[in-house]
Amino acid sequence: MSEQTVDLIRKDVQQAKNEAKKNILLPVREVSDLLALVDSLQQQLGEKDDAIVELHEYNRRYAADVDHLREQLAERERKIEWLTNELGE
Repeated sequence: MSEQTVDLIRKDVQQAKNEAKKNILLPVREVSDLLALVDSLQQQLGEKDDAIVELHEYNRRYAADVDHLREQLAERERKIEWLTNELGE
């Protein structure tokens, strides 16, 4: 074989190796990208979960405040009724 032929074969072999590396590394990069996306989504989900917990706590406190205000209003109504009865007699 001539030296040119050997050089062409070497170039072809090198190109084949490079192409094989690309074909092998491409799925690895895709998997890596997908894992990064999954990590990001998990972090976002954790943040949403934290926000939901905060909203539940806020809702619980709000409901307790509403109950307390209803009790105060009922007590006020009882006092008004009692005073009305006392003054009416």
